[in-house]
Formats: sequence, structure tokens, C-alpha cells
Amino acid sequence: MSGVGTESNDPLPSPPEEQQWLFGLCFRIPVRTLFDSHPEGGVAALALSKDSKYLDFLICSQRVCIWDWTNETEDPLCVTDLNPKYGFQNHIIFNPNDITQLLSNSEISYFFQDKQHLDYIAPELLDKTFNKVVGMLSQSVFHWRGLQALSATSAGNLVLWDMVRASSTSRPLVRRAIKLIPLQKDGITVLTLTDSFIVTGDTLGHVKFYDENFKLISWYSEFNLDPITSISFSKEICFVLLPLNPPLVCRNFVLSTVSSTVVHVNAQGGVLQTLLREHCEALHAVACHPQQPVVAMGSHSGILKVWDYERKVSICSRVFEKERHIQCIAYDPQGFYLAVGFASGSVHVLDACTLLSEAEERFNFSQDCITHITFSPDSLYLATAVSRHTMCVQRWKYLGRHHSHYKPIRDLLFGVYLDSTQPRLLSLGMDRRLVEYDLQNSKVKDELLILSSERIEQSAVPTCMAWYPPLTTEDFLLTASDHYKMKLFNSTTKMCRSSICLHCWGV
Repeated sequence: MSGVGTESNDPLPSPPEEQQWLFGLCFRIPVRTLFDSHPEGGVAALALSKDSKYLDFLICSQRVCIWDWTNETEDPLCVTDLNPKYGFQNHIIFNPNDITQLLSNSEISYFFQDKQHLDYIAPELLDKTFNKVVGMLSQSVFHWRGLQALSATSAGNLVLWDMVRASSTSRPLVRRAIKLIPLQKDGITVLTLTDSFIVTGDTLGHVKFYDENFKLISWYSEFNLDPITSISFSKEICFVLLPLNPPLVCRNFVLSTVSSTVVHVNAQGGVLQTLLREHCEALHAVACHPQQPVVAMGSHSGILKVWDYERKVSICSRVFEKERHIQCIAYDPQGFYLAVGFASGSVHVLDACTLLSEAEERFNFSQDCITHITFSPDSLYLATAVSRHTMCVQRWKYLGRHHSHYKPIRDLLFGVYLDSTQPRLLSLGMDRRLVEYDLQNSKVKDELLILSSERIEQSAVPTCMAWYPPLTTEDFLLTASDHYKMKLFNSTTKMCRSSICLHCWGV
């Protein structure tokens, strides 16, 4: 079986035509929208009843709401608030055999609810219940027999729930955990049912099939995936393995992982196809194309994506498995190249259309995080700032560096001199200094000269800078600070010509 967790630094391929339906869902027309249905918090989980009439929302504030979405009413059918002591509920489903029943669970508690009034019970489940380590609950399902239910745990166990008679015969049946089944060694993250088989996804990215006696029937263990977060099976049957009793019905399925990867699995051959791979960590880098309606985004998960914001489609993407942490990106002024700076200190210069790079277009002259990156107007120079307050400049080969600030650099800016096409480079630091570099006389390798260094603030800390539009014959530089002030400097003399406080304008 082919894996998807060891991808090279090649662009992600487009999915085949039969799998384009996944992306087509993004462009469907909604038939009903519930506006401001839960202003008190976001939706943590939702479920749809088997007859597709009722929609169940589990709100982050631990509120459960049942909606008849086919009705035009703006209010839910019923609402209940769960006791916060039971923890954050993150999973909820309807009973496929009885839509008046539903269940939800957190890592530590489990609820059975009645849809009519949303009355619920929370059966006790502790390690002392079975004198064994139960583990944290992950997901739960109703058994196809109706009355029973199953819960998976982080210890690789299954908890079997059933209706039992209370101590007093006059009391009705209640839910209780009646058995703890040690199913596997690895923690179970996903639990679902298909064709009378119990299916699990675990922390190792494995998918396993068990029969009703909890006997392992089939498994996929060579996917090389991250922990699985969901599994969804196709309605179409591929084939049936007849020697088994009951026979194993094989269906293609789609699964997702904690790394925001969506994979299609061909059950017959065990072949994987990556459908989608999105950012699962902080998005640190964004850059707009200078000439096209395109934006590039990079994250600490090592994914670089180029998005057309007019057509709402992804143009191309690339996954960096080694360096991973993308910290900053920048297009050159013509939009031919895209420079990528990593937390490892490496810089890649890519083709803006294909996101491919050549070996000679990769720089690694620092062991510190690249915090800023920018091209000169003629695209000949590439300047980077690293976390140790150091400037590095390349002219398609390493030119030099300078420890020009004693506090972190907040912004880099290329420009041109008045009545000239010669590029100029400035950096702005938290040390309140504006530094200009002498690019014309920095001819010797490893020697980046400084032209001027001026303190432009006394108490405020500058945050960013930009060139003022050329509305006059005088060239201006605009800066902003953490005191909500903007200042206008003569770009040659570095003298402040104007200052404005944004608080005075009610900003």
C-alpha cells in the first residue's frame, strides 16, 4: 500500500476526475442557512438524523440544540445546557435506529439523551469501574442492535454500554458500562460502523475492521499517516469477500488526519490518493502577487499554497517536509519568483507559477529564523532579516550580512534614490533605529556596509514603514509606532516633517 506521509518537495498532484466531487461540495447552493443561531459560541460538533430532518448542534458553551431544518422557524425545537463539570463535549450522534435518541461524549464523560425533551443521563465511568485503565473517550457510536452503544478510548479499549435493570425492580432500565474490551495497544481516535463491522482509526494512522465479536478481520497499516480524525465510507459496494461469515463488504472510503490531510482509499487495492492537504499549524506568511489576483500562504506545517481569490480556487501547492516551518514569503516586483524564508534559517527562491526550485536558488547562510524577506525593485537583490537582529543581502549570490540592530528588526524596505534607478535598502528595528545600507559600495563578499543609522523615536517602538506616494518633489518615508502615531520623514535627511496621533482621530 502506498503511503502519503512521506511526500517529497514536489507540488501536490490534482485528484482524478472521479474524486473531484469533494471539491465540488464547496460550490453547492445552500438550501437553508441558520443565521446567528448560536451567538454565545461556535459549533463544536453536529449530527444529522437518519431521515435527514433533524439537525443537532453541540455548542462550545456546552449547549445542545435540536433543529427541524425543514421548518422555516427561526428557533430550535429544544435546547438544553450540560453541566460544565462533565468536560468539553466534542462528539455527538443520533441513534440510526431511533431518532429520538442521541449521545455525546467528552474525554471524560458520556451522555444519553432523549430528543423530545433533551433529558440526559451521564453514567459513571472510572478506572475503578473495571479495575483497569479505561483511557480518555474519543468517539462513540450506537450499536446496530439498537440498545447497546460503544465508546473508544485513548488506551485502545472499547467500552460496551447497555440497558440494565437498576437495583430496585420498580425502577426503569438505565444505561451502564457493562464491559471493557481491550481491542488494541494504540489509542483509538475514530470509531464508526459499516456493514455490521466495527471500524477504528488510531494514533498511528491505521484503519482496522472488527466483526461483532470484536475479532480483527482486516486492516490497513501501511498508510504512513498521522492520527486519524474521521472516516467516511462510500455508499457503493466495491466487492465482497465471500469466505468470511459474515462476508466482508468492501467500500472505498475517505479519511482525514490531524494534519488536515484528506485521503481517498481504494479498498480493493489499498491505494491512497491525497485529495486535500491544508494548513494544520499557524499561518505565518502571506504575500499578494504584484500583477495577478493571487495570494500565497505559508504555514508552520510546511505547506505553501497559491490561491486565486477571484475564482476561489487553489492554483498550486507544495509541501516542505524537511524545513517545514515557513516564516515569511515575498514575490519579486515582476511576480516571476517567490522567496520563502524558514524558521531554520533557510531561504528558497521558487518559480512563482510552479513553486519548483533549483539547487542554486537555495540559500542557507544563517541558523536563525528568517523573520522578514523582500526583493529590490529590479529583483536583483534579496534582503532577509533574522531573529538575531541581523540583516543578510543576496544578489543571486551571497553578498553580506550586518548585525545592524541590537533588538529585533520590525520591517525591511527597498526603494530607489531620487532621480536614479539605484536601489536603496532600509531596516527598522525595535531599538528605535532606522538603518540604511550602502549597497553600491558593498562589493566585497561578507561585507555589508551601513550608510546611516538614525534614532527616530524616543519612547515609542516603531512597528512598520512604507514609502509615501510621490505626490511632491520631496521623498518621504512613513512610519507607525506602538503609541498609535504615524510620522513622516524626509527619506534623505531622516528629519521628521510631520506627526499625527491616531487617537486624536478616534482610531
